[in-house]
Amino acid sequence: MTGFSIQFRGVENVALLMVLGLAIAAAVLGYGVRHWMRHRRRSGIAVIFSGAAAGAFVTAAAVGVSLDTPAGRILWLALLGALIILAVGVFYSAVYSYLGRRRMAVLLLLRFGAIMALLLVLFKPAISVQPTAGESELLLPILVDRSASMAATDQANQAYRYRQAIEALASQEQRLGEHFRVAWLHFAADCREVENIEELAGLSPSGEGTDVTDISAALRRGCANSSAEELAGIILISDGLHNAPGNILTAASESPVPVYTLGVGSRDEKAAGRRNVRLLSANAPIEAIKNNVTTITAELRLTGWANIPSRIVLTEDGREVADKQVLTESNAETITVQLKWTPGEPPAGKKSADIRKLKIAVEPNDAETTTDDNAAELHVLITTPRIRVLYVEGTMRPEYKLHRALAGDPNIQTISMVRDRRNHFLVQGKIDGKTLAGLPRTDEDFAMFDVIILGDLDRTFLNRDQMERIRKFVNDGKALLMLGGRNSFGPGGYAGTPIETALPVFCGSRSQPQESTRFVPQLTAIGAASPIFADLGEFFHSPSKQATKPIPKLLGCVTVPRAKPLANVLAIHPTRRNANGPLIVLAVRQFGAGRSAAFTADTTWKWDLRLRPAGADSPYHRFWGQFIRYLAGVDKTTRAGTASVLARLSTAYIRQDEELKITAQVKDSDAKPASSASVTATIREEPKQKDASQVTLSPSAGAGMYGASVKPAAGGKYIVTITAKDKNGEIIGTDQLPLIVATHSKETDRLARNDVTLRSIAKIRDGRYVELTALPDIVDELIRKRAASMPPAPPEKQYSLYNFTLLFLAFVALLTTEWILRRNWQLQ
Repeated sequence: MTGFSIQFRGVENVALLMVLGLAIAAAVLGYGVRHWMRHRRRSGIAVIFSGAAAGAFVTAAAVGVSLDTPAGRILWLALLGALIILAVGVFYSAVYSYLGRRRMAVLLLLRFGAIMALLLVLFKPAISVQPTAGESELLLPILVDRSASMAATDQANQAYRYRQAIEALASQEQRLGEHFRVAWLHFAADCREVENIEELAGLSPSGEGTDVTDISAALRRGCANSSAEELAGIILISDGLHNAPGNILTAASESPVPVYTLGVGSRDEKAAGRRNVRLLSANAPIEAIKNNVTTITAELRLTGWANIPSRIVLTEDGREVADKQVLTESNAETITVQLKWTPGEPPAGKKSADIRKLKIAVEPNDAETTTDDNAAELHVLITTPRIRVLYVEGTMRPEYKLHRALAGDPNIQTISMVRDRRNHFLVQGKIDGKTLAGLPRTDEDFAMFDVIILGDLDRTFLNRDQMERIRKFVNDGKALLMLGGRNSFGPGGYAGTPIETALPVFCGSRSQPQESTRFVPQLTAIGAASPIFADLGEFFHSPSKQATKPIPKLLGCVTVPRAKPLANVLAIHPTRRNANGPLIVLAVRQFGAGRSAAFTADTTWKWDLRLRPAGADSPYHRFWGQFIRYLAGVDKTTRAGTASVLARLSTAYIRQDEELKITAQVKDSDAKPASSASVTATIREEPKQKDASQVTLSPSAGAGMYGASVKPAAGGKYIVTITAKDKNGEIIGTDQLPLIVATHSKETDRLARNDVTLRSIAKIRDGRYVELTALPDIVDELIRKRAASMPPAPPEKQYSLYNFTLLFLAFVALLTTEWILRRNWQLQ
């Protein structure tokens, strides 16, 4: 390749040339003004315009162009020539306008030739030629890692790795192109070449083949079919996470030239990550109370997501019920988000268990690595508000077994108190996480409960204020139940107290007798229709129906004189009477806004103790469950048709060979925990109907809870189906949840930059390893090495474009010829 330039050895002063040009322009202007003054308006205007344009052009050229460049020198030479032609043309067209076109053209050419000869003498132009013998463009392969790990981001507000590499190369593109013949290559599983950096910038570290990084193949491709004399070196930009079978050190040793490795990414594994928002987990209570606020908790992992807003949405059966905006300034952060949800009324006509299907999801963003990990499904069993019961017993008697039945009811919360021998009350249970140290005394204490049950408790343990508060408690809409016992009703001293005022019966005096005759309560007509005895008619006689199933007899009852007006007697002693009629066993009453009940018996524990071990049906739990619900104002049973199975997964998105925890809650047809169920989980890939795997869930902590752990072996989209069966093999219920298993990728095992690999590659052929920010230094070094390897340039040669003698003779000859023609044409 040869370089040349033009030089002027004569006049090089721009100011002098500008003065000369302006002088010519002024002469043209002056000549035009002269014509104007002599009333040659048309030609005068043309000359004035030409002179003004010439002057403006000379001034602009003088400001913008110097003689320091060959182009500037040529421009000035052409500019002066054009001005002179303009001046000559104006002169001849004005003075000799009567000549024909041929004669005018001959005179103009002669005058122009003479002036050009004069300009060449003044400028003395010459051409300098600099030969560059032996120079050729060296090839510089640039290998850019485009594997999936290059999608990682390492700092807040920083581009991902591949984008950093492209931006660094773009800043050096011009310098590289001036000194080398660049080959742009990108690699992952294989190595491919593109035409330019624009094509490289249009790619991304995702898609087919990006789950493998084969640096060895890239190095071999970079120096393929090229010798050391043809290569300037090799530039490799990567995070060094080679995970292909090829040996990278062997490939590096095969390179005929040094390899310059540039590391991109962080060495800190915690700081590195692919740009993504992942829903790590979503949690909600297995059960939620209808019309009560429930908290749904989601844990998000945001990687490379600094200052990018995200929205997390909670939907119920496809209807949005809550949302929250999430924003972090950190490059990698785990955030816990809480969403509030209030389950409303179930769909009309729903007879099965009220299970709501919730979905919590992060709105997808195109910048994410994947959106498969954005959502999870949660199933929640909805229950009515749990009835809050305070049960107080004055003696440790068998009937106190009732506290276990109440505690086992899923719709009842209970605090139980029983007096020990030291007149101290032992407290069991909590309500909404709270308990009491002793008998309630304040409004806040009483507000904790919906129903108060007083067992064999003498009135001396309650002061007047406490009894008045209990009366007000019922009058304001709550409920009171007094049970029979040696220290209840009249024998307990309740006659004339505020508590008696609230009860449906008169208590009588402390001398009121105990009835010891064993009996099965007999229902009245009102009792047979009461929700307390719903579906229990087969155990009790009534005026319209005889009992069909035997039941243990109670051991007696407390006698009360009579029921109060407006009270309803639901059950009586079948054989014993007093002056006012059959002995009352159960009476209820509406008192103010609340309800009260008197149950004079105290040995219902026999119904459960004797029947359950024999495998016989027992009315014990149903009776007490319906009794408490009646008192609390819940007049319907929740037993039939409420069996339920709820499935939970530890996560809805899991990587291949990671552990998945499966949990299930099972309740029987009585809505009680089914602790002896057979529970299995079937994991079936969509849309396949065969080749499903099955795992058995074992009983775990908590009544009716089952669990198992599995490691899915293959990636794909699955449906996890939980099936629960009772001891007879009958299906209790099923539940299904979606699961996504991500295929294992070596690219995501480790994201921290591997400096050891990159440094080893560079060392083998005496290259250099630097971080990406030092790319300009590597380019400088390659340019210096290229220049040092070049042979010395031949001396410069100059060729003059003028000869003074010839130009002088030509100048004289041209002017002489013009003078002779003017004489012959009589133009003097």
